[in-house]
Amino acid sequence: MNKIFSIMTTCMLLLSFSTFSAALSMDQAKSQGLIGETSSGYLSSVKPSANAAVSSLITSINQQRKAAFTAKAAKAGVSVDVMAKRVAQRLFQKAPKGAYLKSPAGKWYKK
Repeated sequence: MNKIFSIMTTCMLLLSFSTFSAALSMDQAKSQGLIGETSSGYLSSVKPSANAAVSSLITSINQQRKAAFTAKAAKAGVSVDVMAKRVAQRLFQKAPKGAYLKSPAGKWYKK
């Protein structure tokens, strides 16, 4: 009985560690060079084949950004695309050294 309990406890600990390590923040992903800002105002994967956690993070943040861009664009009387590009310009200016940025031509570069 103790052996079964020990095995179950070990499995639960391993599962909790794997879940914890899978949780990735935007800042962590940026500092690891996994994601970067694009000139369109949205995040994108720097590498062509992003893992599921990175893809999920990008999708979630971009959905939040689109909602914010939509609200701000309506208040300002401009299109969502115009608002997103304005925000992108500010994000490019504020990006720290070493951050990945994607030019309008589609090329990634480090600031």
